[in-house]
Amino acid sequence: MAHAGFFVATPPKVDLLEEKLPKDKGVQALIKDIPVLLKPEIKKDTIDYVKTTVNDVRAGKLIDKEGARKVVRTLVEEVINNYQHTLLNLIDIRHHDEYTFSHSINVCVLSILMGIKKRLEKEELEELGLGGMLHDLGKIRIEHEILNKPDKLTHEEIDVMKHHPTYGYEILCFDQEIGSIPREIAYQHHEQYDGGGYPRGLRGKEIHEYAIIAALADVYDALTTDRPYRKSFLPHDAMRIIITDTDTKFSQEAIRLFLEHMSIYPVGSMVRLNSGEVSVVIKSHERALIRPTIRMILDPRGDYYPEAHEVDLRKDRKRFIVGPVGDDVFLERY
Repeated sequence: MAHAGFFVATPPKVDLLEEKLPKDKGVQALIKDIPVLLKPEIKKDTIDYVKTTVNDVRAGKLIDKEGARKVVRTLVEEVINNYQHTLLNLIDIRHHDEYTFSHSINVCVLSILMGIKKRLEKEELEELGLGGMLHDLGKIRIEHEILNKPDKLTHEEIDVMKHHPTYGYEILCFDQEIGSIPREIAYQHHEQYDGGGYPRGLRGKEIHEYAIIAALADVYDALTTDRPYRKSFLPHDAMRIIITDTDTKFSQEAIRLFLEHMSIYPVGSMVRLNSGEVSVVIKSHERALIRPTIRMILDPRGDYYPEAHEVDLRKDRKRFIVGPVGDDVFLERY
């Protein structure tokens, strides 16, 4: 079975390429059979629920628990039944909706995936996913000016932001039917392995294992998403940053779990080969993460191949990936 590591990247903006260059055969070859849009019904239900929850909590209402579990149950089933299409579609949601909502969904999905790797039962995955989706709920008590500030926060503003895990925990404690796991995820997702996190400075095994999973998902998605004060990191750069946090923010065990199902070159990402060719990754392989199956797009001179063709780098030993490229490699040609 193809490795599920592809989900860690923001896929190439193939919808943008198609819009700008709709008749270009090279672009059509690039986007062929690469799903990038969230299933409409899942997208609508999930975003509607997250937005409704935020508005309800702001209005002092209880969280719609049945709605929450229905949404998360659907996501769990989609992830289990259809890794590739679902995950690419879910991650691509960040191109179309506000960061707060897309981030909640992405953390939910990434958490579910790591939970699958830990062989959690379906009911456990649902609790983990619910916690991932609600992990930042406490931010609704943070002033709008701080939460949406386009520049880096001041030390004072950072101190204010550090209250949001406690706020989230308090909100979720209003209704005991939410369950303890989502509450602990909201409360602990900024705690760190070495005790340097917040709000309580927990360390090591004092931190709930599901909160650690959600924290990894939270950090990864934040790094790979454009923010007002910085551009997003490419997947391999984000992974390198996370690896440097071993034994400080995260334990070796947690990092290992994260890396076991992450691919440096995820499906949908574009890469340059040692030959100078440019290709798009179409399949990752569990036992050969740095040698995926690729679709050749540009030749060594930078011209489109007459016909896009696929190469399994496990079998073609003369070629290897030297690094990722952005979708601007196509747009800059025009």
